[in-house]
Amino acid sequence: MKTKRIAILAVILGMALSVSAQEVVESKYGADSANCVTKLSVYREYYKQWEAAKFAPESVNAEMISAWREVFLTCPRASQYTYTNGEKILDYLIRQNPKDKDAYIDTLCLLMDARAQYFPSDPKTGASQVANIKGRKGMMIYTYNKNRYEEAYNVLKEAVALDPSQMQGAYIDAYFKATIDMASAGKEEKMTIINVYQELSDVIDDNIKELAEKEAQLVEAKANAEETGDNDALAGFDKQIEKNEKSININKGVKNNLDNLFQPYASCEDLIKVFTAKMAETPDDIVLLKRITTILDKKECTDSKLFLDASKKLYDLEPSPEAAYNIGVKLFKDGKNGEAAKYFEQATSASNNDRVYRAYRNLAYCYLNINSFGKCRDAARRAASVDPTAGEPYIIIGMAYAASANSLSDLKFGGKEAYWVAVDKFARAASIDSSVASRANSLAASYRQHFPTTETIFFNDYAEGQSYTVGGWIGETTTIRAAK
Repeated sequence: MKTKRIAILAVILGMALSVSAQEVVESKYGADSANCVTKLSVYREYYKQWEAAKFAPESVNAEMISAWREVFLTCPRASQYTYTNGEKILDYLIRQNPKDKDAYIDTLCLLMDARAQYFPSDPKTGASQVANIKGRKGMMIYTYNKNRYEEAYNVLKEAVALDPSQMQGAYIDAYFKATIDMASAGKEEKMTIINVYQELSDVIDDNIKELAEKEAQLVEAKANAEETGDNDALAGFDKQIEKNEKSININKGVKNNLDNLFQPYASCEDLIKVFTAKMAETPDDIVLLKRITTILDKKECTDSKLFLDASKKLYDLEPSPEAAYNIGVKLFKDGKNGEAAKYFEQATSASNNDRVYRAYRNLAYCYLNINSFGKCRDAARRAASVDPTAGEPYIIIGMAYAASANSLSDLKFGGKEAYWVAVDKFARAASIDSSVASRANSLAASYRQHFPTTETIFFNDYAEGQSYTVGGWIGETTTIRAAK
């Protein structure tokens, strides 16, 4: 079989090994530029026809493959399309020749290596793209043959080490799956799964943070355009904001997939067992302590003695927003909201965007529990600004409005108007975040029953559907509705 693979590779690439050593100095079209330009034209024309046919197998032209192969071998610097189009051609060959797919996968690897060599920077932006190419290479190896997980794992590991910011969702997914395969085969420790999970979680969190900051800038720019009456610019901002929100949701989807893959290895019992042993070995290892507290928090294993011990140890060794957050979580769990709030305040200056969001969210809950409604709303609004796609901050604000109704008895509707704005917030939460929609809708249905009656609205000289500004500490405008 190995001999056959080598033979196929020779047929496909001929003198392929010479590509990596080739140093074309004459021009990007190689030594025989006329032949290169001709073959480029031939393969591209057939490729366009194949693309127009939506890459149907029956529309493949053998001359396209032959001409593409010659371009790759003789003038590898001619165009980056040689590599991106080549991926599609090799994908076709892999799917059409399942018995020989490993030989074609090897060819694909040569293609990706050559692209990294000849086009290490994006021709359009000038930015390095080597990590992205390696990530794509590893993802393809794993996608086409999961039995080659060790090869994919090593390539993807190198890609993340080079530049984690270039890792796309599909690369992250393949890397973590390959990591699990390595541990399952006894080629890596179970701790490796935990370490890679945390590493990739940080990559996604950084992506979301960057996108959230970009969205805040876009929203501000849109507001400025509205003030100046620049209607032409408004449509452009709407499209950019929509695209940015889509990217945030994609990253959140990748994160959810990562969490789901990690779940079988993430029971509190398993995590505590692994981490307890590691902490016993190196109790003053700050990196380990951060990993223990972060993962136990994410997996809601914060009731454990290990979490408290690791949190206190970390806070003693390195007082920081992250360490303060962990102490706050434990105090919050114990119902000590006032004390917990002090630690969550410190935690809001953390560098990790997800941790900042959680700190503000938890701080809002602390203030809600002690009926400090103004501070609760302020903290929830800050949480929403950190993650514009999260619905929970609006649920918290809605709960604060509803909880304050009895203290607003001097208002025109005896405080019941607070339920209008509360339900508005629940609706907002459900509209932007499907993960909390069920909870938000349930709360809204519950509080609609407390709306003023039709008679009360009438006798106060109002009508359903009218605009109304709720007074007191709330100060928001809403729509009048009657209890149903």
